Amino acid sequence: MNAARFRIFKWTVYGLLALNTVLFLSVAGKVTAFIDSAAWLVLLGVMEYESSSLDQGYSSRREKVILTVLNIFAYSMIVLAFRGYVLEGEWLDAVNAGTWLGVCAVLVYQMYAPGDYEGQEYRAITAIKIGLYTVLVGCALVWTFSDNKFLDTADAWLWLLCFAVIELNVFGFENDVAEEQAAVPETVSS
Repeated sequence: MNAARFRIFKWTVYGLLALNTVLFLSVAGKVTAFIDSAAWLVLLGVMEYESSSLDQGYSSRREKVILTVLNIFAYSMIVLAFRGYVLEGEWLDAVNAGTWLGVCAVLVYQMYAPGDYEGQEYRAITAIKIGLYTVLVGCALVWTFSDNKFLDTADAWLWLLCFAVIELNVFGFENDVAEEQAAVPETVSS
């Protein structure tokens, strides 16, 4: 897939997620799901921005403060929604939200500690990601085969596509860093 098609695909998925967020409130009247999805959209915007510009530092203190405030706001609302799911006994939503928080923790680690993941660290990160994404696919499948869960189903699969894009951004950056490190000749000290 070339770069232009990839951008069209990415922004189409992001647009569908935004539409699905509005539908949670306007059609389904699911306030907790709306708060959850809206907060995830904010976090997605921050992660998209940061993961696509990992090779650049912050352009100003203001940029760093804005991104930090958006992250704190988004994570606060996500945790609030997670709490709401637990209190309302919506266990599938709670498991899904908690698992996504785990995915974010791994991605944030990879974005801010990029490098050559080898050996045990690479295997551990890979195993954690496989486990987390397996749970998320499982949740998506449960919604897919449940009655009257169209919005939840669409939401689950769209978020999986979204985070595939974020993963590609992070993976691309890590490969660029590894290539740059390999291109720098080592100096020998005497």
